Amino acid sequence: MTPAGAFRWAAAVVLTGAGCARHAAAPEGGVPEYTYAIAPPPQGSWIVAVEATFASAPGARLVARDAGAAIRDVTLGPGETGGIERDGDGWRAPSCRARCVVRYGVDLEALALACHRMDCTRRVGDAVLGMASAWMLLPEAAGDATVRVRLRGGAGDRFATGLRRDPAGGYVLRARELGEASFTAFGSLRRERIDVPGATLDVALLGAPLKMGDAATIAWVRGAAGRVSSLFGRFPVNATIFVVPVRGADDVVFGRVMSLAGASVVLLFGDEARPERARDDWVVVHELFHLGCPSFVGEGHWLEEGLATYYEPILRERAGWMTEADLWAHFATSMPRGLRRDGDPTGLEDRDDIDSTYWGGALFALLADVRIREATAGARSLDDGMRSVLAREGDATREASVADFVRTVDEATGAGALAEIYESWVRSGQNADLDELWRRLGVTLKDGKVTLDDGAPLASVRRGIASGGGY
Repeated sequence: MTPAGAFRWAAAVVLTGAGCARHAAAPEGGVPEYTYAIAPPPQGSWIVAVEATFASAPGARLVARDAGAAIRDVTLGPGETGGIERDGDGWRAPSCRARCVVRYGVDLEALALACHRMDCTRRVGDAVLGMASAWMLLPEAAGDATVRVRLRGGAGDRFATGLRRDPAGGYVLRARELGEASFTAFGSLRRERIDVPGATLDVALLGAPLKMGDAATIAWVRGAAGRVSSLFGRFPVNATIFVVPVRGADDVVFGRVMSLAGASVVLLFGDEARPERARDDWVVVHELFHLGCPSFVGEGHWLEEGLATYYEPILRERAGWMTEADLWAHFATSMPRGLRRDGDPTGLEDRDDIDSTYWGGALFALLADVRIREATAGARSLDDGMRSVLAREGDATREASVADFVRTVDEATGAGALAEIYESWVRSGQNADLDELWRRLGVTLKDGKVTLDDGAPLASVRRGIASGGGY
């Protein structure tokens, strides 16, 4: 997510769902499996028809935490026994402890109207965008079930999701991934495909076209994807990207990734954005970069955001979209925001303010990159570590620990730098001497402008970071 994104998400956004298959009955007490066969609504309707099959559910009570009153006409399927009845804000169906089929509808318009938070289903023109879990009626205690989704009739061209593809057809995820269960949209969508090295981006444009037109919007996303590919040698993973217009803005105001159950990205583009501003934009590169890192669940938010904050301007500078002086002016001005202040918790993991998360993490990346390049005389860099992490730990659809990341980077670079800096900077809270670092790199900041000294002790390291090469 962009650093200021949490404050601008309400400008236009969301989260919704995907489709499912029927499977053989499972005995009570077996491995839970929930399947959803969905029919996207045709034009003029907002009702999604759902047939859900629950096998070996841990409990008999079904709930839709985000849907509330948007759930309509809940019944058991033909031939089902045991009955289903309303139970407070949910439904009770005893037969679901073994196997049951439940049919219901979801009123997407009612779901969007009930949204009073930043991260829920919202209307975007003649479409509704949200998370897959928003329309799912689920056992109250979901367990670690396999969840499958498949389209069954309806207007399939009025549906888009980033959920993980199931080789058997449709989509598949685990119940524990529902909190990151991909952005999904129903309604009027304009679709474009972007082929990038190693992957395909499915772009769904919602609402009215931006003033610069769909072709320029697609070119903007394609250019940013190319920057990410330049670091990793390929684009990390197939992804679905949702473009949402924001009235009156002239830049990309927000972005967010949902990835564990399949890679998806929402980008809020100002409807006044102009094509010539694409190279000045940092949001799209930042968000697409996230897809190249594994997800650190329950930890490491500072690492995910810090790496994206560090690499975004570097990748744009390497493409010639900004000057080397502008890159180092940006870092010299902003990196001090990541320093630990008096009264802050010692460990970076224990700090949750924006500066610590984004710039504390970025400072960790800078210190590591400098140390690796210095220790290996320019033969290795954090770039090599990032490529190794993608190859060994996986992209954003995979989980990894911070310890996995540190170990993999150190093995790839042979410098041991990441473990050392992780211990001193992240765990022990030792502040960096930025004045000394800038001096050694040959970076002098005065009145917002930078002078670069090629005679400085680490000038070659500075140039290597900017160029992506060695000494």
